[in-house]
Amino acid sequence: MPLNPEILFLYAWDVAYEIPLGEVAGALEGAGETTVKPEKAAPRDFAPERFLSMPLPKARLGDVEVAVSANLYSFGVVCLTLQYRATGAKLADFVPHHDPDFPGGRTMNALAREALDSLLARIAPRLRHHRISPEQPEAYTVFRFLPDELGLEDSESWLARFGREVAALLTAEPDPARLSEAEVAETLRQHFSYYRDDLVVIDWEAALVVEKGAAADVLRVMELANLQLVEYRHYDAELDRVVGRAYDDLERFYRRPTVFFGAGDLLRELRSIRISLSEVAEEIENSTKFIGDWHLARQYLGCATRFHVQEWKAAVEEKLKTLDELYNLASAESSSRKMLVLEVIIVVLFIVDLAVLFLVSAH
Repeated sequence: MPLNPEILFLYAWDVAYEIPLGEVAGALEGAGETTVKPEKAAPRDFAPERFLSMPLPKARLGDVEVAVSANLYSFGVVCLTLQYRATGAKLADFVPHHDPDFPGGRTMNALAREALDSLLARIAPRLRHHRISPEQPEAYTVFRFLPDELGLEDSESWLARFGREVAALLTAEPDPARLSEAEVAETLRQHFSYYRDDLVVIDWEAALVVEKGAAADVLRVMELANLQLVEYRHYDAELDRVVGRAYDDLERFYRRPTVFFGAGDLLRELRSIRISLSEVAEEIENSTKFIGDWHLARQYLGCATRFHVQEWKAAVEEKLKTLDELYNLASAESSSRKMLVLEVIIVVLFIVDLAVLFLVSAH
């Protein structure tokens, strides 16, 4: 039986400090706020986060028609999904689709950037602090099959039989036989099943999804983990810049000879950045609260583990802590200088008072 999976490329960009979804929706035809509900069991008080979703014009790369859609999040992230159908006889046939070669040398990355630029041209005036992060977008590849085409009736036994081929597909290795047992085991470590005939295997660069339905909830979990990685990477780079400049400002501050120099501008900037980053970090964390403690939560944790989201989060939190310490140092030094000035003024006034009394008594 020929295989005809969907190949999906998930992209995420940090484009602004805030995207006002209500305003943006009015400027985009076909856009609307939506949610993705779990297709499996979920808590009764389940409250999914809303985001703005819209289809974008399809693209054609040679004989391949690529469907494009966008999800916009209030905390400034745009996620694009590019997907198309591929055919092959075995899993190894789809390894080239990690980086497909289309006529004219066009790539999925270039196509995604074209779609993003077209979208931003329509909404940029409505964004808060519009920007494009200099880092490359996070891109993630998903191979989505139907259980029947893979002959998957029991996920555990199927994975035991075809695990090496799955590992080769996800690691872009054209020859499965070359992979070591350790690499195969590591690649398959994050795998999940809810029913006997569904399977999700999550690796660093790609995932295998075998579901009867559209698997929209599974894809959303991957998108959320991907956008978290983008945000933490962006703010890690931003904090590198801010902290480095703050060190330079503080060094000049300490070397300045006059005691009348204050740290007002530095303190205001550090405080503003700290508040902004804390607010964004909270919104990023809130984006995954819809998952709850069920099957999707385990898949999210699998993605977060593969993407090293917690490590990036820890790096950002450590730099925020450093920013706090710099703020406190600047604040303490500024207060110390102000106290010194006040003490000097008091002493001068005291001396003037004594001089006046001396002059009066002399007359």
